[in-house]
Amino acid sequence: MGRDRENQEELKKWEMRKGELRAGIVDRRVADEDFQGDVEELAALIHYPRELWEELEYHEQQWLRVEAAAMVSTTAILTGRSAARKLGIWVIASTEEKVEVSLPSRGVSRSRMASGNYEFRHSHIQPSDVVMYEGHPVTSPIRTFIDIARHHGFLEGLIAADYLLRRGIERFEILRGIQRMGRAKGIGTARRCLEHAIPDSDSPYESLARGLIIEAGIGPIQAQYKIGGYYVDLLIDTWLVIEIDGEKKYSGPDAEKVRQDEFNRQKLIANRGYVFLRYAPWFVRKYPGRFLAEVRQALAASGLIGERLVQ
Repeated sequence: MGRDRENQEELKKWEMRKGELRAGIVDRRVADEDFQGDVEELAALIHYPRELWEELEYHEQQWLRVEAAAMVSTTAILTGRSAARKLGIWVIASTEEKVEVSLPSRGVSRSRMASGNYEFRHSHIQPSDVVMYEGHPVTSPIRTFIDIARHHGFLEGLIAADYLLRRGIERFEILRGIQRMGRAKGIGTARRCLEHAIPDSDSPYESLARGLIIEAGIGPIQAQYKIGGYYVDLLIDTWLVIEIDGEKKYSGPDAEKVRQDEFNRQKLIANRGYVFLRYAPWFVRKYPGRFLAEVRQALAASGLIGERLVQ
């Protein structure tokens, strides 16, 4: 196994947060569960208090929907994005995110079909591609990445592949998983994702931005490039720096110090001739076309800067 770069403190916080989220679930299958307020239905007889639900972040709501689906099923295997939610793999959904499950047969309950909240996968899953996680069957991390790439495309697949490498799963292990799939539909996308995946992406949004740039044919591009003792998220054509700010980077008691440190860092790098473009995660996710247009515009406007850089 390679080096695990995931922030262990953040992982611990998420484990605690999952416990808090589970504590709010209203399970109508339990005789003494008596909640009378307005609720959000997560699955059959599994609800969540509406007041609490509306305060949750998107990824927390999606995790709860996946958790509820696992609670009410005895045979379904969580796959794709839903397996990723369960396992903690990075997910940035580009389309409506439904609960993805694989069933041992093609029979589907009417209530699940009618809910419109499920995506049923019927592709064969080898027992070796299934793990029990928190008491529920889910596809293994490698199979989860492969299915995301096959069903949801290059960008989402790259994000998942970056995460696997970041967590120390070796590239050859992922390649072996791809090879076991043979000529399955969409497997070429998984291969391309692995070809471009890196172990040192710092966030799913950084991976998304890099994926958009790769798909647009812009380059050359380097990730986590070191300049004067500092690392920048992405460097294009030796001089254009792309930075994706952390969602919580400038909040909290140290926010002002973080801002000042970041200002000094950017000034030092810019004084060497590099040009900066900075983006909030939500902007890259919501406006990928505008993001790419601004990158292209910067490259077109300053095409000769690279020749003048002081290395």
